[in-house]
Amino acid sequence: MDPVEEQLQEIEVLQSIYPDELELINNTHFSIRINLDVSSTRKHSLKLIVKYPETYPEVIPNLQIEIANPNDDNDEEEGEYEYSDDEDYANDEDDDDEDEESKEIKLALNMAETIEFDRNDFNELLNKLNEESELNLGIPMIFSLITLLKEEAESLFENKLNLKNQEFELKRREKELKEQQKFQGTKVTIESWTKWRNDFRKEMKFEEIDKQRFIKMHNGKLTGKQIFEQGLATTEGDEEIGQDEQDGLIEGIKKI
Repeated sequence: MDPVEEQLQEIEVLQSIYPDELELINNTHFSIRINLDVSSTRKHSLKLIVKYPETYPEVIPNLQIEIANPNDDNDEEEGEYEYSDDEDYANDEDDDDEDEESKEIKLALNMAETIEFDRNDFNELLNKLNEESELNLGIPMIFSLITLLKEEAESLFENKLNLKNQEFELKRREKELKEQQKFQGTKVTIESWTKWRNDFRKEMKFEEIDKQRFIKMHNGKLTGKQIFEQGLATTEGDEEIGQDEQDGLIEGIKKI
């Protein structure tokens, strides 16, 4: 079949499947909006831009991925939630009144609303589409590529959300640990307390102060311990025995 004829037939089929999503620029150039089913209150849509080379489908199509303009969605249901970038900050004054814990809870509950696709994500998705295109050479493939893009984009969104939730939980645990450490302090053992006491007394020169204080209080007199250590101490019994011997000696001298 002639490539041009195959291209026209494929566009007709796509228009019947995506009557509102497909925007035809010319017979070889069109775009399709792909609405993603993700765990987010606001809508996420991608736009797949397709350009047919002259010999398509014998060669892969030229593809480009962009964020779809929300205004392009003509199928929007009445009363459906719409997200705007200003919404998160519309009530800055109220946010200022919230404590840190309330803000963290609010962030955790609305984490999906912070997920966005970036250039690296588009490159990753485009590489997968090109790989799929190579496997489908010779047959119309745009419908297969749209299906693959939707699946891969939804999976990528959830992976990014899970990663953010993990990072949030890690930061929360680290913060809790720091708060707990404020009340726990350092555990004290006998060895650590003894070392601290000795170092502290040495630093404050307590031994020297105690020595000077003792000398001042006792006017240089020996302590009981010092007297005992120097052999100068006698017991009360020893004093009585010594006195009896002395009296006996004096009495004997008188009799001579």
